Amino acid sequence: MATSTAAAPADISEKDAKPGIATAPTQSTIATVEEDDGLPIDESTFTPKRVFYILPHHYFTKQTEIIDITDKITSKYEGGDIPDEYRDTARGLSNDKELTANPIYKLNRNNVWTRKSVMTTGNSPGEKSVVANWKHCVWSVGTAELSFPPESPHSSHQIKIAPPSWVRRTNYWVQDSVQYSWVHDSVWKANRMTLFKNIGGKKIVVARFAKRVGSWVTGGVLLVDTNEIDEVMAVLTCCVMMKRMQQRASERGGGGGGGGGGGGGGP
Repeated sequence: MATSTAAAPADISEKDAKPGIATAPTQSTIATVEEDDGLPIDESTFTPKRVFYILPHHYFTKQTEIIDITDKITSKYEGGDIPDEYRDTARGLSNDKELTANPIYKLNRNNVWTRKSVMTTGNSPGEKSVVANWKHCVWSVGTAELSFPPESPHSSHQIKIAPPSWVRRTNYWVQDSVQYSWVHDSVWKANRMTLFKNIGGKKIVVARFAKRVGSWVTGGVLLVDTNEIDEVMAVLTCCVMMKRMQQRASERGGGGGGGGGGGGGGP
């Protein structure tokens, strides 16, 4: 579970580093994001420990699967925006039948009309596999509600994630008195998002997401610094953001594109 005190990132030697993962540059950088709340942005500590691929899914998908590609991806991430090559290498792994047959997490809905989803671990059946419940909103600008089983290691309380107003795409939530925010990297980059943790008078990067252009069918690569945020929270809130992309496309009547920089392509 993420705590209110930022954990110091572990030093990773070349020998110990996971394949495809490298530490971000040590110098602080200021990102160009969709909305600026005035806080300085620091990505100098961003060291992704886990890499996930959220498999392609659309508005009416009943089951969304997430695979762990940390030990499989061969492209190198060296900080900053996720390169297209890295994104596409990750996408190629979504065709690996062994990986897709053993997802690390699943999101399931009973039918295509319900707004309630259950997040479970892998292929494990039964209540013990439930890690979270997600009740989504009717419109893309509404509030999504996340809840967790008793004594969950992922969150001790319910989470509400929402944009601050109907004209903004950034989504905020608070966990253990710490504010987090998913932000699209720019008005023209709806297919790229950064997850920030607001602490110590600045915003530190704790996760990054990238997909191909297009918002009707979504899915993509997610890099998570598990020193700074619980991986379930990163994965689940990223899925909330993708659902909002699909809703915006539907609300505009653009089934194949849109999303503020979205075209007709898949993830």
